[in-house]
Amino acid sequence: MTTLVWLQRELRVENAPVIEQALKHSDKVILAYFHDTKKVIGDANNAWLAKSLLNLKEHLKAYQADLWMIEGDFEAQLTQLIKEQNIKHVYYSYQVGSPFVDMQQTALEVCKQCKVALTPFYSEFLLEPELMMNKQQKPYLVYTPFYKNFLSKQYQIQPIVEQSDYEKLLSKAGLIDLPNTFAELPKSLAQILEQPWANKIMVHWQVGEQAAWQTLQQFLADDLQDYAVDRDFPAYSATSKLSSYLHFGEISIRAIYFYVQTEIEQGRLKADIAQPWLRQLVWKEFARHLLHWFPKTETKPFQEKYLSMQWDKNANLLALWQQGQTGIPIIDAGMRELWETGIMHNRVRMLVASFLTKNLNQHWLLGKQWFDDTLLDADPANNVMGWQWVAGCGVDAAPYYRLFNPVTQSVKFDKNGDYLRRWLPELKMLSVKAIHEPWAFKQECEIKGIVLGRNYPKPLVDLKQSREEHLARVSKMKVS
Repeated sequence: MTTLVWLQRELRVENAPVIEQALKHSDKVILAYFHDTKKVIGDANNAWLAKSLLNLKEHLKAYQADLWMIEGDFEAQLTQLIKEQNIKHVYYSYQVGSPFVDMQQTALEVCKQCKVALTPFYSEFLLEPELMMNKQQKPYLVYTPFYKNFLSKQYQIQPIVEQSDYEKLLSKAGLIDLPNTFAELPKSLAQILEQPWANKIMVHWQVGEQAAWQTLQQFLADDLQDYAVDRDFPAYSATSKLSSYLHFGEISIRAIYFYVQTEIEQGRLKADIAQPWLRQLVWKEFARHLLHWFPKTETKPFQEKYLSMQWDKNANLLALWQQGQTGIPIIDAGMRELWETGIMHNRVRMLVASFLTKNLNQHWLLGKQWFDDTLLDADPANNVMGWQWVAGCGVDAAPYYRLFNPVTQSVKFDKNGDYLRRWLPELKMLSVKAIHEPWAFKQECEIKGIVLGRNYPKPLVDLKQSREEHLARVSKMKVS
């Protein structure tokens, strides 16, 4: 029997139950990635994706296996492959959000028409969504109860296969001759790698399983000890930097969980030190569960009353926010970090989202779409939950009256302005006080040759006034 393992965003060889089970129950296995240019997340995502596919293909050679990379209309290509290779079973790892859910539905329809079995795996979750229901058998809408329930059920997390046994299974893969047409990186992805902007972003990163594990081990050794305190400071190298690896499935969240637990059991890590970071991993799990149960939140506010919210439509304001030209240093630094590296510190993500939606009154979907296109780790679940949380229209959301004051936050989490100086070189000569709000230190700016409106923008809005206007809008919405 020939089985197709259809890969989406689980681009690894090890700790991959979908591959393991296909190898156990099949005579021949095809490992394939389908690239439909109509079903992608964004350009930055595709830059990492291209390199990750090449890395995976190279990794598979060690097991005498190969990766089929198929470009074109997904439905047509899947149907053709099933028929030409006489495939009897399709395995895949279930993913949430766009474009994955649509493709998974298409795969179901194709397999029904071709009379082929289709089996989903939930290996990209710690626990399947159906296992994480409240006492009323409904999804959790608040994180803390979700987390407590997770702690009570973590013993149910499915273990991963021993590596020695897995390697024996992998030796069976790739037994079908790989057509030349499917051996090369899809042309649209290859073209992205030729773009200067892609090279600019990817120079900051190593992709693939090996890099993911090295990143994890370095984080546990060097930064975990101070993570609980330092993770909010964007100038520090204090976070795990695993978000992109997790998004592309180059490392499994289950593998991380069991690895950390083993380190704790063997005395190399302390449980109380590891717990704050593990809690953040479960936050990622919470986002995936929410999008599984509430897929409409990708385009609609969870709180329906926000459908009546009166957003402004100002393409100029949006463009200046995107370009890091708002005149608010911490906002501009974050947006420039994103443009340069394809990533942004999580604390700063909240600040730029709050500024766009509450101070500039631009729709949260506009911000989400920009993040989709520019973030390497633009995970559908994390992205939509983050934007709705900050905008105040999601589950477990920040109250509508909570606006992050970017200056206060900047002073608190980048006291000496190190992060600001890195991304805003035009302000690097300013003092510790002035760099957070240069408009309040006009004399110092003049002395140091900084002319607001020329060397650096004037603020797009008055922070106090725009806060009051936001509160008035939401109050009006609540009344109506």
